[in-house]
Amino acid sequence: MDPAIVYIYNTLLLILYSTTLAISLVNYFKADNKKMKAFFLILSLYFAVFILDNSVISMTELIASFASGYNQTFQGTSFIKTSIFLAGNFCQLWLFHFISKSKIKGWEYLLLAAIFLFMLLPIDQSSSWRTYLYYLPNQLWLGCLGIRAWHRSRQEVVSAVRRKYLKIIGSLTFIFSLLILAEDTFIIFHVDSYSLLHSHIINRSFSENIFSISLSMLALRYFLKDSPLLSGSPHSLKDRDSSFMTSFFQNYRLTEREQEICQLLLAQKHNQEIAEELYLSVGTVKTHIHNIYIKTDVRKREELFSLYHHYRQAHS
Repeated sequence: MDPAIVYIYNTLLLILYSTTLAISLVNYFKADNKKMKAFFLILSLYFAVFILDNSVISMTELIASFASGYNQTFQGTSFIKTSIFLAGNFCQLWLFHFISKSKIKGWEYLLLAAIFLFMLLPIDQSSSWRTYLYYLPNQLWLGCLGIRAWHRSRQEVVSAVRRKYLKIIGSLTFIFSLLILAEDTFIIFHVDSYSLLHSHIINRSFSENIFSISLSMLALRYFLKDSPLLSGSPHSLKDRDSSFMTSFFQNYRLTEREQEICQLLLAQKHNQEIAEELYLSVGTVKTHIHNIYIKTDVRKREELFSLYHHYRQAHS
């Protein structure tokens, strides 16, 4: 392929990954909730892995001396590439459990370690089968995560927003695990050459690129549409004139937590959605709503909406 085209292609990928990483980091620094900060941090790390991996691959495509040394090292097992896989697999696992509101189990950590150690084993160096077995566990891991995410999306133990993303991620992950495996099989056994005297190895997987591009676009969609920092959150209200709301809260002496919940009530969020966004139990949310009703002397949400509407009119 023309080096100019390769350079432009790599540059566009890096721009996309870097943009997604930058927005994720901005969300990390803005978030007050510890769990959301952890989410944005791991998401940032995941896209940093994309950047590092693509940077290494682009160097093998554009710098002949680097490609020669890297490919020779890889045939003896590349610790850098293996570490990139380990970091990526961990991020995938962590993000899956965060979105599905479950905890990582001990056996999953052991499985991650087993895959990492297996990839470091010097199995029959300089052969197609050795390279195929090197990549295979990661594609199986990806496919299994996709199945688990899709299955979790069918359970009503998480919010509708989380189920939506689990379904999309599950479908993308499973489909691309098959596509990546198919591309690897063809390239490794029919294109690459692993001769000690003359090796020719294609390090780029276009299926992986399309997969990472899809995840980047999905992350950007989340940031712009569903991120709690941009839509319906305690820190970014649909009603942009927040000064009235602050005055309203102070007038009725709402506590900080009651203010957060009242903001979401006025954004017409249901109790389950409020609980999801603030990481509270539904029972705790109901208790705070009851206290808000007492302080504002209302009995139902419609009366609270009306009270706030009249308050705005009176203070405009």
